[in-house]
Amino acid sequence: MAYRSDLEQLDEDGYTQLDFNSRRPVGSKKGTCATFPWRLIAVILGVLCLVILVIAVVLGTITGFKAVKFEG
Repeated sequence: MAYRSDLEQLDEDGYTQLDFNSRRPVGSKKGTCATFPWRLIAVILGVLCLVILVIAVVLGTITGFKAVKFEG
């Protein structure tokens, strides 16, 4: 793969030309290993928030039923 300077990639209007002929494997992106812990932390925090939300709804409905007095 030959190195191309930034000036070679510009067209006459100054916009960057895209080269769709060069192929690179999808999994070989730089910094992929660094993003994995952040995804894991985000998933764990999302599940934790979902659990807290479910607990809050359950406790809210339980206290709501206790506050209603049935007179019969």
